[in-house]
Amino acid sequence: MKIQDVDFSLYVITDADASGGRMHQEVVRLAVEGGARAILYRDKTATLRRQWEVGRQLREITRRHGAALVVNDRPDLAVSLGADAVNIGPEDLPAEAVRKVVGRNVLVGVSVSSEDEAREAVEEGADFLVARPVFPTRWKSDGRPIMGSEGLTRIVRAVGVPVIAVGGVNMSNLGSVLEAGAAGVGVVAEIIGAQDPRAAAQEYRQALDSYRKSAEQV
Repeated sequence: MKIQDVDFSLYVITDADASGGRMHQEVVRLAVEGGARAILYRDKTATLRRQWEVGRQLREITRRHGAALVVNDRPDLAVSLGADAVNIGPEDLPAEAVRKVVGRNVLVGVSVSSEDEAREAVEEGADFLVARPVFPTRWKSDGRPIMGSEGLTRIVRAVGVPVIAVGGVNMSNLGSVLEAGAAGVGVVAEIIGAQDPRAAAQEYRQALDSYRKSAEQV
């Protein structure tokens, strides 16, 4: 998998709590049908065996719809599922160590919260970055400060790899995130927790495509 082959524009993140009790398979299917191009499979409560079982089904769903599957935290699970990428956090193994596990066929993404972390991650071999939290969010942010669109801009300018904006991103601030140079937006509750995830994803997809089209005309 090459980084240029992945469309990170709409990066939907699974969450058992946010989905209101619905199965990951159901909400992911609806999200990709609505236009999500990348799915981050995250489940902090399931056993590793259960994650593998669900992940196999998500791999089939994403592949069928031409979307990338990214696995949260677990390089071994990413490899076993044939996922396109793994997203690791600041307390996980560094990117260079993860690369030894996943090889060159799986992309490595690293979550960062500052320019220094971003530069370090790229130096260690990260293929893409997840900048978080950009805006206030009710979800776990590990006590990290809100960076805002200004902080996001600084991270984007500090590195030469795609940066996905995560944390409090919604339709009202989508424009500022894209203007900051983000390659994509990470969305949790706005899609996974929506009554109709397909329609919610379609709304984001239309807004993203409209912004991209406008930018190309400038």
